[in-house]
Amino acid sequence: MLLKYGMRNYSSFKEGIEVSFELKESARKTVGNGPVINILCVNGANGSGKTNLLKGLSFLGMFCANSFDTKPDNKIPVDSYFFNDEPTEFYVEFVGLDEYQYKYECTLTTEKVLAEKLSRKRKRETAVVERVGNEITECIQEFEALCDIKKIRRNASIISIANQHEIGCIEPFYQFFRCFTSNVGYTGLYSVTKYYEESEITKLYYEDSELFKFVKGLICRADLGISDIQIKHSEGENGNVTYFPIFTHNNKKKKKFLTYQYESSGTKTLYVNLFRYWDTLNSGGVLIIDEFDINLHPHILPMLLNCFTDPKSNKQNAQLIFTTHNTSILNEMGKYRTFLVNKDDNESFGYRLDEIPGDLLRNDRDISPIYNAGKIGGVPKL
Repeated sequence: MLLKYGMRNYSSFKEGIEVSFELKESARKTVGNGPVINILCVNGANGSGKTNLLKGLSFLGMFCANSFDTKPDNKIPVDSYFFNDEPTEFYVEFVGLDEYQYKYECTLTTEKVLAEKLSRKRKRETAVVERVGNEITECIQEFEALCDIKKIRRNASIISIANQHEIGCIEPFYQFFRCFTSNVGYTGLYSVTKYYEESEITKLYYEDSELFKFVKGLICRADLGISDIQIKHSEGENGNVTYFPIFTHNNKKKKKFLTYQYESSGTKTLYVNLFRYWDTLNSGGVLIIDEFDINLHPHILPMLLNCFTDPKSNKQNAQLIFTTHNTSILNEMGKYRTFLVNKDDNESFGYRLDEIPGDLLRNDRDISPIYNAGKIGGVPKL
């Protein structure tokens, strides 16, 4: 489970920033949560750095799980603050399946990894494996198989490299990062259909009845006109099978049918994105969503958040971090689950609302009026 992550000299964040999912004991009763929150809302003005905050976490997932898949001479897709020559630093802390608390750290440039370190902590912190340049400089006995790797790629994480070599001791860490699901890449927000055709997503739904039941149930609740969804398929002359959904609408006790292209933008958004929610909920991973509310009515958002806050649907303690410009949702999130991003002199910085001193933000008071008044930051200066 993700506890916190941070970065320095990354994109618009010059100085260090930390995003924490941990709760102090005094706040747990208020939130109705354990020591770690399942959802975190990121808000702020346009251009403040919200997407960059998510990109940093998304990069960590990609780099630790998949960087070995790139070519050996590829650049590492990470940008320093205004492309300066100083290295970029990342870290992430999480709880493993063995109940140890782990911390992964890396320092890198676009050209190479300068250092990596994986440490664990129960009573005190111990280095598990440490890398400097292209050499492993420290390794405890449980992970000594890592020392047998003959060549360490300069542009790949030791976790991704070890997974490629099928070194079993690294598998839990690979799985942790592999279960980061995101709609944010190197260039920012991207549409899921950039990588998956609607027909491919529909095929996923056709092949997994439980997934499709989840998707259909949420869409029928969100769209007042849809009573059912069926998946059809047709075979082309070349033998390729195309899968497509048919949406059922009831009109004066008669059934009407529409294909995907005639549905609303909100319905399309849900249809092509909900498999991400399902995958994350079942893997116990982290879902990273930029522009969470795009094309969706504000009243639908709590339904999606409930997938993560309801223990019945979130049995694996999956987590969601998202950005939004919707201010009313701040009242539901509260100060312990809202993170604001600001920018000063073209440098981004941020804070969770419970870090603000004083009693301006109280548990019995809505946040949105205070936020809209500009009293806690995160709004454009017009």
